[in-house]
Amino acid sequence: MKKTLYFLLLLLLSSCNVTHYYLHSTDRLNSLDFSKGTWLIGDIEVDQNTKTKLTRFVMADFSKYLGRRLKYSMSERKELAMKQIPLKLEKSAILDLKKGADADYYVNIKCKNAKNEFSNFEFKNHFYYKKQMTYAEVILEVYDLNKGEIIYSKAAGGCLEEELSITNQPTTVVIMGCYKKIINDIKKIAIKPEKRLPTYQEKKNFKS
Repeated sequence: MKKTLYFLLLLLLSSCNVTHYYLHSTDRLNSLDFSKGTWLIGDIEVDQNTKTKLTRFVMADFSKYLGRRLKYSMSERKELAMKQIPLKLEKSAILDLKKGADADYYVNIKCKNAKNEFSNFEFKNHFYYKKQMTYAEVILEVYDLNKGEIIYSKAAGGCLEEELSITNQPTTVVIMGCYKKIINDIKKIAIKPEKRLPTYQEKKNFKS
C-alpha cells in the first residue's frame, strides 16, 4: 500500500512539470542505416549544466546501434574537438570535415534556450505566451562524410511553465525532453545491425 501511495505521489509531482513539445523536419532519409561505417559524435553545443547529462544520453543511445564503431570527438581528436561545426553545411564543408573526423558519419547537435523570449524560436500555433516559461530547442543533423550530404536533420522545441514546475533546472528538463523527441524519431527509422554490439561504455571499460 505504501509503495502504491509513493508511486502515485511521484506521478503527481512529475505532472507538475508542465511541458509542451513540437518536432519538425528539414531534411532526412526514410531511414538511418546504422549497420555500416564509423560514426563520430561532435561536441554538443549546450550550457555546461546540461552538457554532461545530454552527452551521456546521446552516447548511450547511439552506441546501442553502433557499439565500438561510435566515437566521441572530445576524446578522439583534439584538433577537431576545438572546432565548432555549424549546421546546414555545404557539400564542400562536409567533405572537408571528413579529413579531420576520420569517420564515415558525423552527428552534429546544437541546443539553445531562453526565458520568456520568442524571437529565436519557431513555435507552432498551439504554443501560447505565458510568463515564467523556459524555452529550448535541440537540432540534430547527421552528415554522410563520404558523399558530402546531410542525410538527417531534425529539430525539436519545447517550453516549461516554471511556476508549476518542481525542478530547479528547467532548462535541462526542456532540452532533455526535446532530445527524447528526436531520438524517438530516429528509433522509428533506424536500420539496426544484425548482431548486438558492445556499447560505448563497454568499449571504454575494455580499454581501461
